[in-house]
Amino acid sequence: MFDIRYKSHHDVKNVIDTLIKRRLVTPFAFNKIMNSRPKTKEAGIYVHTPYCDKICSFCNMNRKQVSDNLDDYTNYLCSEFEKYGAKPYVKGKIITSVFFGGGTPTIYKAHQLEKILSNLRKNFTFSKECEFTFETTLHNLTSEKLKIMEKYGVKRISIGIQTFSDRGRKILNRTYTRDEIVEKIKEVRNLFSGLICIDIIYNYLDETIEEVIEDAQTASKLNVDSISFYSLMIHEGSKISKDLAQEKISFDYRLHHDKELHDKFLEITLKNGYKFLEHTKISNGKDRYSYIKNINSFSDLFAIGTGAGGRVEDIEYYNLNKYVTFYVKDSELKLRAKKLSGILQYPEVNCKDIRSLTSEKSYEEICKLLKDYESKGLIEIENERFEYTVSGIFWGNSIDAEIVTKMIKTEKNERKK
Repeated sequence: MFDIRYKSHHDVKNVIDTLIKRRLVTPFAFNKIMNSRPKTKEAGIYVHTPYCDKICSFCNMNRKQVSDNLDDYTNYLCSEFEKYGAKPYVKGKIITSVFFGGGTPTIYKAHQLEKILSNLRKNFTFSKECEFTFETTLHNLTSEKLKIMEKYGVKRISIGIQTFSDRGRKILNRTYTRDEIVEKIKEVRNLFSGLICIDIIYNYLDETIEEVIEDAQTASKLNVDSISFYSLMIHEGSKISKDLAQEKISFDYRLHHDKELHDKFLEITLKNGYKFLEHTKISNGKDRYSYIKNINSFSDLFAIGTGAGGRVEDIEYYNLNKYVTFYVKDSELKLRAKKLSGILQYPEVNCKDIRSLTSEKSYEEICKLLKDYESKGLIEIENERFEYTVSGIFWGNSIDAEIVTKMIKTEKNERKK
């Protein structure tokens, strides 16, 4: 059906970057914006913690195993909050979503965590309904840390479970057994009044249909508020990729098995009341996941910390370390393509939104693709809207990539004429 199955929105972003090259800009362009008044009010914050106390075998994220007490990094984050908070652009913004990612943001000691969160609150203006998320593992999430997090407005925690299978957890280098995880999630539910969200990886090495059924049933019984579910992505630099290269392990990726596991997981969870939020996330109706809506709409996102990436207006930036940041500027076409890609991440898409981002010719070409997807059972079109089927969700990022590719190539050709 497609030559490649893209598994995440990051894959689609890479496709766009290949078609329209990045244009580096100087820090001056970024600082000029930060010293001006903003045109819009809403913004998000992403704070990165590049440390873990245990490295997952599949992970190649910007992180390293912690080797000190993190006092220096705590102070660094606090100084960054003060630096950002003093900027006119930031002073004119209302923060509607905050996301602490990593690494493991709950790796800090309780007093360090309190210092970080109190300084964050001092330097930014938050909306009353601000969605405040912390990624975490279970083994370093204590009752004391949960109390501190709630004290400063954390309303959502995202727990990296990955699988409840004891065999799978060994493969992915996770802490605790299935039974211990279940009990700990129940304990967290009693201690924390906010949303509990989990990550699940399917199609890890030799995963069986019975194991994915167990994951779906266990998550449903625990009534977690949302589930992010990803087919295993083997990235260069991860332990799994190194073990595969050295032939210590083997992985026979089969597309039909990938789809079988994906569809079975959804079959069970959708029957238990979950609904799609986007291609790789389902919710019981309580979780709105405003942070990803910020990402998909390409609204302002202030990136704080080593390894954090963000955006202000049409400039994206990435903090390589404490001293070096890269800045790139999007062309008008590239920004529209990225926004189109964001729209296509949701289970239901309004064709008028596509039309608002495309030329007349590229929209005509996209409509031809949509009719083809409908004939293949990937989407259902009605009243200028379309909705992905379960098969369409499986192929969702490949559909996204094909549509934005069609848009970019069509509009580039139009400009040549």
